[in-house]
Amino acid sequence: MMISEKEEAILLKNFNRRIEKDFGKVYSLFYNDLFYFAAKLHQHTEVEPRDAIHDIFLNLWQSASLKFEHLTDIKAYLFVSLRNHFKSYVRHHQYIKEYEASLLLDKDQFEVDIIESETLSTFHHILELLPEESAEILKLFLNGWKAEEIAQKLGKNKQTIYNKKSEAIAYLKNKLSKDSLLLLFILNDYERETRD
Repeated sequence: MMISEKEEAILLKNFNRRIEKDFGKVYSLFYNDLFYFAAKLHQHTEVEPRDAIHDIFLNLWQSASLKFEHLTDIKAYLFVSLRNHFKSYVRHHQYIKEYEASLLLDKDQFEVDIIESETLSTFHHILELLPEESAEILKLFLNGWKAEEIAQKLGKNKQTIYNKKSEAIAYLKNKLSKDSLLLLFILNDYERETRD
C-alpha cells in the first residue's frame, strides 16, 4: 500500500497518539509481511502466526510512551518484537521441559525414598526378633564396622562376632517372609563385604 508523505505524517501522528483507526491501518499495512515472518519462526511450534502478531501489536498499543518518526521504524520494531516473542516462547518451553524433567526426577527420588524408608522400617522390625546382642552386632556390621572394631567395642573376640552374626542371619532366614527376601540379599551382601 503506497501512501504520500503527508498521509504518512498524519498516520504516524495518530498512531503515536494510539488513535484506534490509524493503529488499525498500520496493522493492515504490515500484516502480510509480519505473517510470513511469524509463520517461518513458528513453523515447528503450536503458535498461530496471527496470535503472535496480535500479541506484539497489543504490547505496542499498551506502550503509549513509545513513539516513532517513520513507518519504517514501526516495521523494524515489529519484526524485532516478533523475533523476541519467538525467543521468549522458546525459553519458556525449554523451562517447562526442564521443570517437567525435574518433577520426574523428584518423583523417582520420592519413590526411592519411600522404598528405602519402608525397607529400613521392615529391617528394624526384623532385628527386634533377634536377641539384643545379635541385633546390635548385625546393626554395627550394616553401619560399616569391621569385625575387629565390633569385637573391641563389645569386649568379644573376632570369631565370636562372626559366629553371632552367622547365627543371626540363619535365624532370620527362617523368619523372613517372601516379601522380605530383599533384606536377606542385603544381609548376605554385607556379610561378604565385611568379612576380612
